[in-house]
Amino acid sequence: MSSALAPLAISGVIVLDRPRDLDADAEEAAEAQLYALLGQHTSPLALPAKGSPPPAGNAYELAALLRTVQAPEQALAATAGWLSSERRSSPATQRNYIRDVSWWLWWIQARGLHIGDVPSMETDLYAAAMRAAGLSANTRRARISAAKSWYTYLRRADLATANPFDGMEPPRRSASTTRFISGEQLDDMLVHAVLHESTRVQAILAVLIGTACRISSLLNVEVGHLTYQGRLRVVNLPVKGSRTHPVDVRPFIGEILDGYLAERGSSPGPLFRSRNGRPLQRTYIRELIQRIAKAIGVADHSKLSIHGIRHSVATALLEAGEELSAVQALLGHASPDTTQIYAHPKSLNLSPTQRIDQRLATAVERRTRHFVRPSPHSTAPAFPSSPQTPSPA
Repeated sequence: MSSALAPLAISGVIVLDRPRDLDADAEEAAEAQLYALLGQHTSPLALPAKGSPPPAGNAYELAALLRTVQAPEQALAATAGWLSSERRSSPATQRNYIRDVSWWLWWIQARGLHIGDVPSMETDLYAAAMRAAGLSANTRRARISAAKSWYTYLRRADLATANPFDGMEPPRRSASTTRFISGEQLDDMLVHAVLHESTRVQAILAVLIGTACRISSLLNVEVGHLTYQGRLRVVNLPVKGSRTHPVDVRPFIGEILDGYLAERGSSPGPLFRSRNGRPLQRTYIRELIQRIAKAIGVADHSKLSIHGIRHSVATALLEAGEELSAVQALLGHASPDTTQIYAHPKSLNLSPTQRIDQRLATAVERRTRHFVRPSPHSTAPAFPSSPQTPSPA
């Protein structure tokens, strides 16, 4: 390794491109030299192994971690305000943000930094350490986003001189690996439910597929959330931040719901409940989905998750040519980037190549319709090189 790179090795997280012109022995020697150099320094070289529990998993642990990095008490109060804001009011969302930001606090502690005055270079070293730990692009993106949002709040409270994450290039979203099925298989699942399942199962699948809702919305939707906006029937799905996301209910889905409500009754409470009136559990919904998927012949049906149905609906809509903005609105995504992950590279019918192909075919057909293609044995050109000048009469 060049001596010019030695000072950079102090960070312990640099990644060097593999030299292409080294033979095996020279490469091994260079690698040994690099590790020897890195071993001379005591700076943190890596984050804990992938899969390690987060430094803080709840508000109490986060407060203890903040005190460990010598954060002022005002920072604890500001963090509480940040977690209580509209976008983070859901307990599940708060837990995710606590876990994500605790990793940044671990880095601050390990690097001996002060939360209110962190050089921007540290954020890139932190990102490099996450890459070296094998974390996915989406995980790295979430942790960076959480820390950046937290610093924005600290800046408002005059507890940080700057936001070190400002201007940082976030990792690109990686393609989703969620198991999903085709639009035809979604149809087959609902057909099977209509023919062989109870009205409750029919209604559950109809809402899952017809609204592309999350499982939390399905479990928390109540009878009172079914309403009208003008002539349009609407279900107001509960979503994050104690809000509702209105989705229109079209006639076919409405008929299935009405059939279920005729048996359930119109008493208030959860729309979907057990026979003894208790809310349904996630495990029941997951097992229901996988059982019906198996019945219609879905391969690897045991890998199909509840979120996989939402994913499948979005992908099927995009494959059918639905506008990204329309699918984004249905799913309730704040950013089109989130919706874009459902446009899989395998979905080649989304490609504009078909439109190019059709345009070329039309142009060639129009411009060559007056020419006679010569026989394969003819030496005449297939197309004239220039317009033919008619011979004088």
